[in-house]
Amino acid sequence: MTNEPINKRKQHILDAALNVFAVKGFDDASMREIATQAGLTTGAIYHHYKNKDDLFYDAVKEAAYFVHKLSERDENLQLKSNREMLEEISRKVQERMSKEVEQRLMILLAAYAISKGGKIKEKYKLDYEEIIRKVADMYFYAFGVENADYQKNLAAILVAALDGLAIQYSLGVLKFDDLKFRDTFITFFAESIPMFIHRHEN
Repeated sequence: MTNEPINKRKQHILDAALNVFAVKGFDDASMREIATQAGLTTGAIYHHYKNKDDLFYDAVKEAAYFVHKLSERDENLQLKSNREMLEEISRKVQERMSKEVEQRLMILLAAYAISKGGKIKEKYKLDYEEIIRKVADMYFYAFGVENADYQKNLAAILVAALDGLAIQYSLGVLKFDDLKFRDTFITFFAESIPMFIHRHEN
């Protein structure tokens, strides 16, 4: 998963693609409709993306995955404190949980990648592994988790929980306007992880 910034035109394409995919779904959306939504030619879209698969994948990933945007250092390249890192993680988790369209598209992307198989499934798998690795790094900086196995396991649990919430939001089991649940979720992880570490790392 790249850390390179996305230029404005590419971000505009991704935003337009999200809007079209949200309304039409993957199968019925066309590159022409996305180009029209973005106010560009189809050629401009194909300059950045060779096909609809790649555009769909990148649009959902950029909108919903947040961990690749996290950094353990501030704008002055100084190492953030545990508290600062935890607050940033909490903000990003809350931000992801508030994205209604993106949550639904994430489920569609996972189903599409798994059902199609091949290169897109492998790409999804590698990106997912990178997400877990990045979250594991976050645990080291935010919570001081030094045990590599605990880092990876705790990271996998948080990612699984967030993706499980995406399913529940998409089905309407959970409501996006339930801010109390969102706060409870974030507080649960912020409080339970240090407790787990205290009990098991020594």
